[in-house]
Amino acid sequence: MAGGGKHTPTPKAIIHQKFGAKASYTVEEVHDSSQSGCPGLAIPQKGPCLYRCHLQLPEFSVVSNVFKKKKDSEQSAAELALDKLGIRPQNDDLTVDEARDEIVGRIKYIFSDEFLSAEHPLGAHLRAALRRDGERCGSVPVSVIATVDAKINSRCKIINPSVESDPFLAISYVMKAAAKLADYIVASPHGLRRKNAYPSEIVEALATHVSDSLHSREVAAVYIPCIDEEVVELDTLYISSNRHYLDSIAERLGLKDGNQVMISRMFGKASCGSECRLYSEIPKKYLDNSSDASGTSNEDSSHIVKSRNARASYICGQDIHGDAILASVGYRWKSDDLDYDDVTVNSFYRICCGMSPNGIYKISRQAVIAAQLPFAFTTKSNWRGPLPREILGLFCHQHRLAEPILSSSTAPVKSLSDIFRSHKKLKVSGVDDANENLSRQKEDTPGLGHGFRCEVKIFTKSQDLVLECSPRKFYEKENDAIQNASLKALLWFSKFFADLDVDGEQSCDTDDDQDTKSSSPNVFAAPPILQKEHSSESKNTNVLSAEKRVQSITNGSVVSICYSLSLAVDPEYSSDGESPREDNESNEEMESEYSANCESSVELIESNEEIEFEVGTGSMNPHIESEVTQMTVGEYASFRMTPPDAAEALILAVGSDTVRIRSLLSERPCLNYNILLLGVKGPSEERMEAAFFKPPLSKQRVEYALKHIRESSASTLVDFGCGSGSLLDSLLDYPTSLQTIIGVDISPKGLARAAKMLHVKLNKEACNVKSATLYDGSILEFDSRLHDVDIGTCLEVIEHMEEDQACEFGEKVLSLFHPKLLIVSTPNYEFNTILQRSTPETQEENNSEPQLPKFRNHDHKFEWTREQFNQWASKLGKRHNYSVEFSGVGGSGEVEPGFASQIAIFRREASSVENVAESSMQPYKVIWEWKKEDVEKKKTDL
Repeated sequence: MAGGGKHTPTPKAIIHQKFGAKASYTVEEVHDSSQSGCPGLAIPQKGPCLYRCHLQLPEFSVVSNVFKKKKDSEQSAAELALDKLGIRPQNDDLTVDEARDEIVGRIKYIFSDEFLSAEHPLGAHLRAALRRDGERCGSVPVSVIATVDAKINSRCKIINPSVESDPFLAISYVMKAAAKLADYIVASPHGLRRKNAYPSEIVEALATHVSDSLHSREVAAVYIPCIDEEVVELDTLYISSNRHYLDSIAERLGLKDGNQVMISRMFGKASCGSECRLYSEIPKKYLDNSSDASGTSNEDSSHIVKSRNARASYICGQDIHGDAILASVGYRWKSDDLDYDDVTVNSFYRICCGMSPNGIYKISRQAVIAAQLPFAFTTKSNWRGPLPREILGLFCHQHRLAEPILSSSTAPVKSLSDIFRSHKKLKVSGVDDANENLSRQKEDTPGLGHGFRCEVKIFTKSQDLVLECSPRKFYEKENDAIQNASLKALLWFSKFFADLDVDGEQSCDTDDDQDTKSSSPNVFAAPPILQKEHSSESKNTNVLSAEKRVQSITNGSVVSICYSLSLAVDPEYSSDGESPREDNESNEEMESEYSANCESSVELIESNEEIEFEVGTGSMNPHIESEVTQMTVGEYASFRMTPPDAAEALILAVGSDTVRIRSLLSERPCLNYNILLLGVKGPSEERMEAAFFKPPLSKQRVEYALKHIRESSASTLVDFGCGSGSLLDSLLDYPTSLQTIIGVDISPKGLARAAKMLHVKLNKEACNVKSATLYDGSILEFDSRLHDVDIGTCLEVIEHMEEDQACEFGEKVLSLFHPKLLIVSTPNYEFNTILQRSTPETQEENNSEPQLPKFRNHDHKFEWTREQFNQWASKLGKRHNYSVEFSGVGGSGEVEPGFASQIAIFRREASSVENVAESSMQPYKVIWEWKKEDVEKKKTDL
């Protein structure tokens, strides 16, 4: 277990301790167009994105300066707020004796004339105490002072960090401090009060501002019995303006006075939408200011342990004893009005659900039954819901752990040839030689052969190590490494809450379990509400819409569905639990009886008009995903299954009628699923290719083109459909004979990115290139400025056009642009079957025709087979006097189904000459232009 000294809390952490959810951070983006990083770019640019934070507190607001990172702007705003409040961040450096003295001083100030009119919530409690009747008048329940005042609570934690989980210790410290103020404070059975009454003029002035908005009100709450076998029930609190609300809660708990009521920390906002607290009995020994409050005494401990309320303790993270009431009631800043909200049994179970990583994800997606925390993070674009890093932060906050520490690093990975040799992958023709030649010129290619991985460490707030997760896998993007490492940590924590699955068998990727270490393996207890045996076997699962079919939607696809889930009594079982009838009733009669039963015993518990999820990552209930992958867009399906006993908590968390749901659950319940498939987006081209090829096919295509460019003596090159300039950017990494490079595209965003990359490299590195130009224009239009170039490239572009437009481009590029050499690549449609793995290993043997593979990208208008591509290229070459050579990357041309990406190289015959007037056609717009002579001239002038 890792130790270490305490760290000074960050400004944001201190603000959270003091104000909690009442501190609102709003971060805005600030763009500096003067720092766009690319002079001469004709496309308007926002410049680098900076961030400014607005922090709103109950009494004032502050605005930070601008920063490159969001978190820095938030910390700056918090620091400004602390300066304004006069709070020292180094308060945790106080000694125990200093903390005790500050508690004494704070209590004296709380009972001063000045504080009585304060806008602090504790001020409202003091004013409400003056409205208590008889001997209670003016007495403030001690738990109010210990819990509501953040400064007293933080000083108590300095005296004993166990206050974090044992709030009764704070009661003891407050009572001991009050005993030192015997001349000023009186400790009575009803709470703490001033020895001398407040001046009458102050009390009368405050009385005129008392709101009559709350005369008498019934507030819904939840009663949580201490005995686990007893049912959590809906309860009612009777609140009125002429008494302190803790007195009403005390009556419901069977206590004589509100001073005997313990108040827990605030929680539940993220799960049920209301800020809740638990109210329970304070053991008598803590209200005795002469008792030992060191936190080490074991007096009456056996009684306390026996009376511990496991369910209540679980949801708030503090020790709660005896029966408890969950309610949302209390005073807020700047108001004498009692703030309240109804809390239901549904709220209780949602809070329970939200304690686990899986539950946090379910609630965030508003699909508690249907959704599940995925076991894999593929891409940010495919992920739905809060990212793993965000979920991990929220989980640690809820369980009072320190903020997760994530450390990313880069390291070299195996070369392509090493990977092929060690794993016996498909040989990539031409790429190994190209890599070998290029590595001789430049051993450390930027972005090639390096990857990111991330380590996660979770500590308690006292800096004891809870979890160290160090996944071994490397990722091309740093964010992917961070998100995957965060997800690994979440999945490890999820083992303590494994019962929170409707099917009882959520998958969990354990490849990196050996890289996950924990010094506190029992850091979490099993949720007390879920300690039941699984019965996850689904009985009589019926698909009512269609017969079972082979899987038609592949892993990596993002699907959109509309669904509803309802709870019913399984009609195949009688109410006395007997087995299904075996008679000769017709299917029509059974169907009629089933419909009649459903009308009287069905409760809709969850529905969603549209929700998206990625297939194959475990982000959806496996029963739903299994059915969806066999459907077609617009198809409807319905089925039912028997839920495991452990699903009861989730069902209660989403159902509105708790009494009816419990009644249905006491029978032979089944879940009715109704699903409509709204849409499907196939897996991304990059993801499919990445599963087979290292480096990706995109890099292999660039390397293939570089090989031919380096072998030629070309001086001019045009990249048709240059996009973000990946090829042009790579050209500058190696010495070539090129002096002029040109890019053409119709995407302003892509051209802007290309301009920025080229600007940086051309002004920093020495190369032969004398000019670079980017044009905004369609490659279907001819521009005479690009006539008769040495080399033209068009990599993975034509499939984004309509098929007739691709033919039109072929005609124009060879007849009008007329390059000496043209390299064109496009996907090989026949290879898609391998990439998509569209035929499952468990495919049933039937006479149905095999389904054709899908296109690799939803934006592709067509994809050609090898025969179609060969015919297109051969006919073009013959018509325009070009020889054609066919090759490719990814796979082998000698093994079926050929290369993953097929390439045609057109070489102009020497006798082919076509003249085009230089100024005849110039439709392209110059977006960005760079000339070496201009740069050198500026240097000379300087």
